[in-house]
Amino acid sequence: MRESRSAVRGRSSASGRDARYVEIETILRGEINAGTPPVGARLPTEHELCARFDASRFTVRQALAGLRAEGLIEARAGVGTIVVASRKRPAFVQQLKSIEELLQYPSETYRRPIRIDQVTASPELAMLLKCKVGQSWVRLKALRLTRASQAPIAYFDIYVRPEHARVLELPNPEGTPVVRQIEEALGVRAAHAQIEIFVGHITSELADPLVAREGDPALVIIRRYRGQDGAVFLVTYSVHPENRFTLNIEFERR
Repeated sequence: MRESRSAVRGRSSASGRDARYVEIETILRGEINAGTPPVGARLPTEHELCARFDASRFTVRQALAGLRAEGLIEARAGVGTIVVASRKRPAFVQQLKSIEELLQYPSETYRRPIRIDQVTASPELAMLLKCKVGQSWVRLKALRLTRASQAPIAYFDIYVRPEHARVLELPNPEGTPVVRQIEEALGVRAAHAQIEIFVGHITSELADPLVAREGDPALVIIRRYRGQDGAVFLVTYSVHPENRFTLNIEFERR
C-alpha cells in the first residue's frame, strides 16, 4: 500500500530538514533491524519501493546505497536485493590520499604474527610471487587487527626473499608494514609496486583465525614490490572478510 509523505515522516526519526532518501533509509533500516524482512529475504524491488514511499527511483536508490554501505543489503544478479545482516557491521575504513598511503596500513592497526617458515616456490606459488619455480622464500603468516578491536580485519601471507627475512624478527610495536621495515632497516627501496584487488571467499583454513564462516565473501589484496633491479623482493597476500575493511581512495589533481 502506498504511504503518504506525512505518514513516512511520522514513522521516521529523521528531522524535517533531512533529505527524503534519509527518511526512507531510516524506515527500511528500522524494519531490517526488527527482522522484517529477515536476513536472507529479498527486499521489495525499486519499483515497489517507489510506489510505497511515493518517491522517485533516484531517491530510492540513494536510500538503498546507504543500507549497502552499512553491509545490511547487497544486490545479487538474477535474484534482486537481499538482506544480508540485521545490524550494521563494524568496518575499518582506510582513507587514501596519496600513492604512499596506498602501499601501507595506518598506525591504528597492528600485525600479530602466527608463524614464520621457509618455502620453495611451486609452479602455482611462482605465479603469485612472479619468480622462478624452486626459488626460496621466507613466509610470515599473520593477522592484522585494529587497536580498538580483537576481531581481525585481515589474514596475511607475507613472502620475503631470504636475504631480507631478518626484518620479520625485529620488534614492531607500531605495526609498521614490512615494506617500510625493509626500507628502513636494510636500505632496500621499493622502486615499483603492483597492487591487485579482487573478490574471493574465506577458505576452511582461514575461517577460524579470521572468526568468519567458510565461504563468506572476502576482499583479497595482493601487493608486489620490486627493487631497483626489477626483481620482486616482497609479496603480501591479504584476505579481508566482508564488511571489516574498506579502501576509500581520494586523489586530487594539481
